[in-house]
Amino acid sequence: MHLSLVEGALGGIGLFLLGMRLMSEGIRTVADNRIRGVLATFTANRLYCLLFGAVMSLALNSASAAVIFTIGLANGGVLTAFQALNVLGGVLVGASLTLYLPIVPYSLVATPLIFTGVLLKFFARRRRFANAGDLLLGAGLLFLGLTLLEGSFRPFDRHPFYGVINDTIFNSTYLAMLFGGMISCFVQSALSSANIISELAIGHQLSAETAGSMVLGGFIGVAAIGGLASVGGTSVSRRIALVFMIITVAVILPLVAFTPSLPDAPQWLRPLLRGDPAQQQLFSQLRWTHAVAALLTAILTTLLSGLISRILGVTEGHAGNGAMPQPCAGYLDTRILNTPTLAIEQARKEIIRMMSVTSYMYADIREIFSDFDARRAETIRQHEQVLDSLNHEITVFLAALARSSTSTGISFEIPGLFQTVADLEHIGDRCEEILDCIVDRKESGVVFSDSAMDDLKRLADVVGVTFSCAEEVVKNGQITDGCELRDLKAQLRAIVEGIKRTHFDRISSGMCPPRAAVLFNELTTAFVRIAELCWNLMASQGRDADERQNRGH
Repeated sequence: MHLSLVEGALGGIGLFLLGMRLMSEGIRTVADNRIRGVLATFTANRLYCLLFGAVMSLALNSASAAVIFTIGLANGGVLTAFQALNVLGGVLVGASLTLYLPIVPYSLVATPLIFTGVLLKFFARRRRFANAGDLLLGAGLLFLGLTLLEGSFRPFDRHPFYGVINDTIFNSTYLAMLFGGMISCFVQSALSSANIISELAIGHQLSAETAGSMVLGGFIGVAAIGGLASVGGTSVSRRIALVFMIITVAVILPLVAFTPSLPDAPQWLRPLLRGDPAQQQLFSQLRWTHAVAALLTAILTTLLSGLISRILGVTEGHAGNGAMPQPCAGYLDTRILNTPTLAIEQARKEIIRMMSVTSYMYADIREIFSDFDARRAETIRQHEQVLDSLNHEITVFLAALARSSTSTGISFEIPGLFQTVADLEHIGDRCEEILDCIVDRKESGVVFSDSAMDDLKRLADVVGVTFSCAEEVVKNGQITDGCELRDLKAQLRAIVEGIKRTHFDRISSGMCPPRAAVLFNELTTAFVRIAELCWNLMASQGRDADERQNRGH
């Protein structure tokens, strides 16, 4: 195989991943309430999700590109797991429609998107336009990567890869299926893939069953592209891509076995085609096979989307520190505002979820103190983005609930929930400040003494105890006794005073240079501020509990 083919494939994959990363970040920053509201309308139920996916696949003329955009929307928190799975089902239906309808190829819009994205990113004065430039630049690089991948597979009729396989792969329908998946990974258009397979079948005198298996394998290739797009994304997007792959394989494998038994395409679905009559008939049959597989996969995905989304929601709650939750509210729905009791309960669940994200964030901060990890640092920043999104959505929901509710009890409880949400978001901000100090110390080459590191670790451990108490209060309603809270405060203040004295001694003796002293003070202040916010959480939860108890009497 020529080296240029390998270079084209590797370059295409690299541009593809870079574009996916930029596009996901652009979606996360650009998607405000209006855009989220529009997408929520377009994906309000299963049918709308299917139509949205089909239209997107038709517009892009590529099922792979549409799958990538769907994973990007899920990664950016715009689509939930339920919506994304249904949209993916519609994408496959739209891919089958592209075999019957002439569509503009996506390669034509790659360079205009890149040019427009660069102009907005580097020359726009408003931050919103600059963020939109990231989105357009990412989409353009993604399309350019897909075009480069497809270009590495040309010429279709005499590609060197066919000499490597030496026709052995066509002796088995399942090997032919895998080869079809490989073709769809390189050639992103379903129409181009079907043309290649029909030409191969005529040139190598393959049976219609083998050609049909290759077409069916193309679905697995599309799902594999979705898995590649989820690399480096949130845990939710990776699970969505994995579930989509499993459903696709579960549908395609039996269909490959029953390919000879599939009925012929209806006469009204056989439009006039130019060329050899045998190739016309084969191409028509391949389109029909693709349509049947797409419909079956879409139906199964739609039927299982509700159950799978609930399972993903449960497993997310039991994820470890490295988990990246979906950056949007999972329990809030404006339709339940007419039932204030249910609405306030859903808001509590969302706040508990926000508490879990904050807990993961602080645990990662403590770990990164001892062993710096770039991926863990990126996870911390992603958690901060999740907290910002949840803070906005919960606050808007509680404000709407306060306006619509006439219940005195709920009116008393809402201010405390506002305070809890604000404190959790501020804790996330302080964690990000600590991360910035750690990164700054690493990049500047500042070295702390052993005693300074021991003081910081001891402070982080004591703040961690306070944080655990606050977490128990928020999650389980376990109210901290006033004496215990005073003891926690006294213990922390004593440790902070001791740390300040030893830090002053190090500065006076010349052991601590000015830059290290500034970073140490910033780290100490951030940890103390986290502890103070935890005290606020426990105090506000205690006041809410007392008010509920008094109203009960």
